[in-house]
Amino acid sequence: MSTNNITIFACFAHPDDEIGCIGALSNHVEQGDHVVLAWTTSGEMASHFNDMSFNEVKKIREEQGNAVGEIVGCETMFLGYGDTFVRATRDSALQMAKVIAEVKPDAIITWSMNTRHPDHRGTANILYDALTYARIPKITEPLDPYRPPLHIPIFMYHEDLSPLPTVYVDVTENFEKVREVAKLYGDFYNWQQVDDWLDVGRRSNGLKCGVRYAEKYNVLTRYPPVEKYLPINKT
Repeated sequence: MSTNNITIFACFAHPDDEIGCIGALSNHVEQGDHVVLAWTTSGEMASHFNDMSFNEVKKIREEQGNAVGEIVGCETMFLGYGDTFVRATRDSALQMAKVIAEVKPDAIITWSMNTRHPDHRGTANILYDALTYARIPKITEPLDPYRPPLHIPIFMYHEDLSPLPTVYVDVTENFEKVREVAKLYGDFYNWQQVDDWLDVGRRSNGLKCGVRYAEKYNVLTRYPPVEKYLPINKT
């Protein structure tokens, strides 16, 4: 990678949560950036697998997540918090701080802090707290602390009621990878009309920023502008 390349850390609660950012991750891989896709859980409580043990479900869902990593061309990690156990406690943030110190991200992509699922909210809040804890040597040891000169922006899945700025990412060139990931999950879980909701959602976003297909985020940052962190089409 050149000295201009950056590291993107995308972290969600369960495998399949990442469908909303596949285009952005693929864009960054394509331009030579280091992309890490992680999940706080392995999704082992998923109701689709009621007749299977936790270990059986864990194996299937981790295989799915790793397959997504292969499609995107990025590194994958499962952090082992436990499905339905993801909460923003000090201990959970300390655990994440070590991950942050290892990955050293320039930007984070995750859920919003106001989404319905407790694991989704917990993941976003843990990441926010961990960015500060990762700066403290006694927390990250034996890893060096991660003390970037500027606050790291967090790009969150868009919510209409969010007071945070909205940004759009042009994913037109990598939209087929978005389709491929959605198909991987959709075929397995028998989701209906996957192509329709992908086309409608990403096309609607694209119309708002002058491209064919786009992903939409809210961005939490203390230091705008944010354009250098993601390939953003401003409205």
